[in-house]
Amino acid sequence: MATINDIAKMAGVSTSTVSHVVNKTRYVSPEKVEKVEKAIRELDTPPNFVLKKTLPHMPEIKEKYILMLIADKKSNFQRRVEQQIDESLKDTGYSLITIECNSDISSMKNFFDVLLEGNTVTGIIVFPDEKDILIQRVLLDVKIPVIVLGREVRDFMADTICTDTLDGAYKATKHLINKGHERIGFLGRSKERSPQRLEGFKKALQEYHIPEVSGYIYPHLQKEQDIFEALDELLSGEQMPTALIAANYAVVIPFLKYIDAHNITCPTDISVVCFGSFDWAPLHTPALTTVEQDTEQYVKLTIETLLQRIANKEYANVSAYKNVYRTVTLPTKLVVRSSTCGIGRGPFGEKASSMSELVLSEAEIQNIRYKKLTAAISFHYAGKAWMELHQKGIRDIFDNLGISVIAITDAHFDPQLQCRQLDSLRMLEPDILIAIPTDNKLTADAFRKIADSEIKLILITNVPDGLQPEDYVTCVSINEHSHGQNMGHGLGEYMYQHNMKNYGLIVHGADFYATMQRDNAAKQVISEEYPVLHLCEEIRFEKEDEVYKKTKDLIKRYPEIEALYISWDGPAMEAIAALTEMGRTDIAIVTSDLDYADAMNMAKGGMIKVLSAQCPYEQGQAIALAAAKSVLNEKVPSFIGIEPISVTPDNLLKSWKKVFKEEPGQELVQAFKENPNYVSTKE
Repeated sequence: MATINDIAKMAGVSTSTVSHVVNKTRYVSPEKVEKVEKAIRELDTPPNFVLKKTLPHMPEIKEKYILMLIADKKSNFQRRVEQQIDESLKDTGYSLITIECNSDISSMKNFFDVLLEGNTVTGIIVFPDEKDILIQRVLLDVKIPVIVLGREVRDFMADTICTDTLDGAYKATKHLINKGHERIGFLGRSKERSPQRLEGFKKALQEYHIPEVSGYIYPHLQKEQDIFEALDELLSGEQMPTALIAANYAVVIPFLKYIDAHNITCPTDISVVCFGSFDWAPLHTPALTTVEQDTEQYVKLTIETLLQRIANKEYANVSAYKNVYRTVTLPTKLVVRSSTCGIGRGPFGEKASSMSELVLSEAEIQNIRYKKLTAAISFHYAGKAWMELHQKGIRDIFDNLGISVIAITDAHFDPQLQCRQLDSLRMLEPDILIAIPTDNKLTADAFRKIADSEIKLILITNVPDGLQPEDYVTCVSINEHSHGQNMGHGLGEYMYQHNMKNYGLIVHGADFYATMQRDNAAKQVISEEYPVLHLCEEIRFEKEDEVYKKTKDLIKRYPEIEALYISWDGPAMEAIAALTEMGRTDIAIVTSDLDYADAMNMAKGGMIKVLSAQCPYEQGQAIALAAAKSVLNEKVPSFIGIEPISVTPDNLLKSWKKVFKEEPGQELVQAFKENPNYVSTKE
C-alpha cells in the first residue's frame, strides 16, 4: 500500500500539503492541488483514506485505521515489521497507514490532528526517533492506544516491545572470540541502539579478558563516507582486526562495498557478523552470519497488544492504566553462516600460518644444496601411517634440497626412551632436529638441551614444558580449529539429516593445546549451529584404553544416545568395540584422522559416519620447508597449521588418495562396493 510520503514525493510537495489537499483543511494553490491529484491518480493502489476523501464516485468506505510512524527510513528492521504488520492486519478489520516522520514537527502535528479528528485512526504504532521529539511533542496527549517499538521512552507510559540487542551483541562477540578472534572491530550507526550493542560487545571482551581497543570502535557513523573513513583506519596496517561486528544494517552495505573495492576477502582476511534480518544474507557470497530479531513474534505481540488496548479503550500516558502497561523484551538469535571463520592457534596463541609462507626461491634452493646439511627425526611412534606420511613429506623436500637424514628414532610412546634417544641424536650434531614429544613434562629437560645447542629444532604438534617460541624454529600441526569445526559440522549435519536428537561427547582430558582447541571448536559449532541437539553428557579420558569402559558406562546411563563425538580415531575404535559388545551398533560416531581401520569401518557402512582427516604428507612438507628457511636464518612463523579435509562415505576413496598419495587398496575398494548403501557412488 502506498503511503502519504510516496504521494508527496511523486508530487514534489510536503506531506502536510498532501494532507491539506486530501482533507481540504487549508488553502493550497491550484498548481500544487493538481500535482497531488495527479500523483494520486497514477498510484496503482492509493491508500484507502485517500480514496475516501478524493474519489466522490466511490462508495463511502467504513474502515478503521492503525497509524504506524517510522522514525528511520533506512532501517531494514522497521520496514520488515511494517510490511508484516500490514499483512497481518488484513483479516482484523483494520488497515495500516504508514508515515515516515520528518524533522518538521509542526507540520507533522497538524497532519496528525487531521488524521485523528475523524475517529477512524484507532491505534498508533511508533518507532521513536532518536531524541523522542515525536512522542513528546506529538503523541503525548493522544486519546487512542499507542504501542512503542524498539526501546522504552522515558516519561511516556505505553506498552513497549523491543529486543535484547545487548545480548545479541554479546552473543556475536562471544561467537567470534570462541573462533579465536581477539582483535574485533565494532561499527555502529544508531545513537539510540548502538549504546546497548556496544555494551554487549564490551561485556564479552571483559568476560574473556581481552583488552578493549578504542581504535577498533566506531559507534556513531551516520554517513556512508563516515563508514568508509572508519574502515580506512581499521583495515590498514598489521594490527587490523581479524573480525568485525556491523552493529546496524546501514553499516553492512558500505562494509561489503569497501572490502570488495580493496580486495579484502571475507572471511579469510576478516570475519563479519551483521545485525539484521535480511532476505539476501544467506544468498550472499559468503553467506552472512547475522544477529536476527524474530519479526514474526515481534509483529504478533504488537498486534495482539494493540487490539487488546483498543478493545478496552486503554490509551497511552493515563496514570489509571499505568499498572497494565508492560515492556516485553524479546531475545535475539545468532544465525551462523560462512562469513565468520575460526582462527587456528598455536601453543602460545599464535595465529596459524599456512605453507604458502614457506616458498623457496631457486637461489635459496641452490644455497641450501651448497651447505650439505644433515637432519635427524625423533618420532613418538612411527608405526602409524600418519607418521610414515610425515616422514615421506619431509624426505621428498629434503631429497630435493640435498639435506641428508642421518637418523630416525621411534620412542614407542615411552618418554624415558625418547629422552635417551634425543640425547643420542644431539650428540650426532645434526643441523636440524625434527621431533614430536611423547610427553610435554617428562621430555622437557632433553628438549631444553637441544634448544640450548646450535641445532635448529622443529616441533610437531606440541611444545615441551618450559620452551618458548624463541627456543625452537616452529611448531607444525594441523589447524586444530578447522579440525574441530569439521567434526562439529559432521555430527550436526548427520544428526539433522537422520532426525536424531541426543548425543554424547568423549573428549581428551589431557592439557594439550591441540586437542583442547579441536574439542572446543567442535562443541562451539554444535551448540551454536545445531541448538536443537541435546547433549546427554561429556566424558573425558587420558589414555585411549580408558574409553572402552567409559563408553559402556556412558551408554548405560544414557541409553537414548544416538551419536558420539570422539576426539580421534584411536579412542573411537575402543568405543566401537564396547558398543559392538553391547549390541549398540546403531550409534553414529564422528571422529578424526583417517587410517586403515576407520576407513574400512566407514566403507562397510559401520558406525563411523564422518571424520576430519589430517594431511600428514603436507605437514611433513611444511616441516621440511620451515627447517630449510631456518638454516638460511630467515624468519619462520612460530606456528604452521595445515588445513584438514572432511571425509564421508561419499568421498572416502577420493579422500584416501588425497591423504595417502596412492590409490586405495583393493580390499578397501571391495568393501566399499559390497556396501549396499553406497554402490551408487561415482567413485
